[in-house]
Amino acid sequence: MGDVVDKPYEYFSRLGVPDSNGPLEGGACVWLVKRTADKVYILFQKRSENVQNGGFYDASAGGHIDEGEDSLTAALRETREEIGLKLKPEELNFVCTYATDKKYISVYIADRTDKDDELTLNKEEVELVEWISLEDFDMFVRARVKPPLRELVPHLPVLRYYIEHYL
Repeated sequence: MGDVVDKPYEYFSRLGVPDSNGPLEGGACVWLVKRTADKVYILFQKRSENVQNGGFYDASAGGHIDEGEDSLTAALRETREEIGLKLKPEELNFVCTYATDKKYISVYIADRTDKDDELTLNKEEVELVEWISLEDFDMFVRARVKPPLRELVPHLPVLRYYIEHYL
């Protein structure tokens, strides 16, 4: 199981900046969140059958950091490519970076409360999206997120904490 990186010197030259000589592949993910008068919702995407983790749920958007990109640029690109949402850098809030034995993932959150977003899903990668209430979050993750992925996503409790305390 991965760990949230609190001493990143083994993998990063500075916090959030991967060491180009390091052993890890980089990734970024984005979680879209919105509030109503009485609930908080988080957007999950169901991956298309023909891609990695196909048929299971994952972050709102995410993927690999391409050569020459930083994690923020990758998060913006993946959000645009997968769900057709063109976010601005200032709309993303950094939550954490964590590392597994093979990669590091930078996690971002975007508050979409009172936004009238029209999503255009890339059907090659995303089958559908679902807004899940924070109160159903834990049960949804246990039931619908692929077990190996669920075990390698230690940021989910951090994400929940961030939403409950900072949004």
